[in-house]
Amino acid sequence: MRGLNFISFALFLVLTTLQEAWSHGDQPLSKIGIHKATVDLNHDAYVKASPSVLGLKEQTTEWVTLEYSSPKPSADDWIGVFSPANFNSSTCPQEKPTVYPPLLCSAPIKYQFANYSSPKYKDTGKGYLKLQLINQRSDFSFALFSGGLSNPKLVAVSNQVAFANPNAPVYPRLAQGNNGMKLCNIGVFSEGGLFKLPCWNMYLLGKTMSVLLAS
Repeated sequence: MRGLNFISFALFLVLTTLQEAWSHGDQPLSKIGIHKATVDLNHDAYVKASPSVLGLKEQTTEWVTLEYSSPKPSADDWIGVFSPANFNSSTCPQEKPTVYPPLLCSAPIKYQFANYSSPKYKDTGKGYLKLQLINQRSDFSFALFSGGLSNPKLVAVSNQVAFANPNAPVYPRLAQGNNGMKLCNIGVFSEGGLFKLPCWNMYLLGKTMSVLLAS
């Protein structure tokens, strides 16, 4: 009897987990048909991003404000965030001579509908958004799309924004040491200057090895 009760309880947990998985649906970015994207740039449409330089106080995350406008606004217009900033067709390699590469080479790393912060966007054609960006060691650009997520049409592209120091170490990692390990710093030179990265000095087989704790 106990075995039967255990099997029933296990089956209940499995069904509950499946129900939760089904209720969450697909990952939001998977809904974007970027492989179907077409280019329909409109000279009267625009996307402006500010500030253009992020992390002036050595922040690794910062908010960006977007102002955008479209002469043909729709309820399913959306804004995509791209990194690296250059995502046009010139960067798409043609793998097979008989198959043309997609017009857009990369999918957005995040998106939001154009009317999210501007309920009257469909009537006025103007809107704004605030998006938080994380230093990904590359620049960013923002694009306005029409046609919804399934058939996106590129309408306008913003100016590029970037972190002041894209190569700065982020996401520190901690490690537990023992008596044979001592905290140290490693100096790393890059285009932005000298950085000190935390590390552990490990004494192994009579030699000193430095293990970085930050990327």
